[in-house]
Amino acid sequence: MTLNSSFRLDGKHILVTGASSGIGLSICRAIIDAGGRVTGTARRQQQLSEMVRASGEGKASSIQADLADDTGIKKIASEVEEVDGVVYAAGVSKLTPLKFVKRQDLTEVMNINYFAMVLLLSQLLKNKKIKKNNDSSIVLISSVAQQIGTKSSLIYTGSKGAMSSAARVIANELAPQRIRVNTIEPGMVRTDMTAEMENILSTETIEKDRLKYPLGYGAPEDVANGAIFLLSDASRWMTGRSLTMDGGRYSLLD
Repeated sequence: MTLNSSFRLDGKHILVTGASSGIGLSICRAIIDAGGRVTGTARRQQQLSEMVRASGEGKASSIQADLADDTGIKKIASEVEEVDGVVYAAGVSKLTPLKFVKRQDLTEVMNINYFAMVLLLSQLLKNKKIKKNNDSSIVLISSVAQQIGTKSSLIYTGSKGAMSSAARVIANELAPQRIRVNTIEPGMVRTDMTAEMENILSTETIEKDRLKYPLGYGAPEDVANGAIFLLSDASRWMTGRSLTMDGGRYSLLD
């Protein structure tokens, strides 16, 4: 196996959640560029259809489903063809100081960022949709936030911390089947979701934060490149680990 082929996804079929926008959409595009085939899932059918159309004939398909309820999760697990990998890129964010946290807020964020992730993987395994003994790979998009404890990010940070912790347990359970499980923990990446956060914070606050990133804010494509590595055979001896991608923000502090 040559170095270049190790990073290719030729012949591999990957399920991607959150595929209609942001990091999820960029990962779909990167998988296609690396020679793989994608099944993307999200709530918004129009954006999913556009992703499939732009990918080229036979390279992508879609399943419209809402991960917020069990019906949508079971639909995905039932309809998707057997896969070599899964990328869980669906997610929601909410900034709320501790004294204003409500149960509804916790439920909304945890439901998508954590509960649905666990339940979807469970259903895929029950339905025998993830190939065993084939160096299959599960990639969970977590966040560097769970390492640092940013103010007002309690709900979001808690959900991503739960995801990162669960990944190590799942990796341990699935290792005998040669199904790898790793997380990517990005810093600030410019997506529609982060744009919503910027609408809450002042321009001055955002600029001050951006200057703390030695390499600046990231782009969805940067995270997608990390996902390709974790999906490919180049990382076949790596499981239960986290790949931090934060432009040096939390490792190069003055």
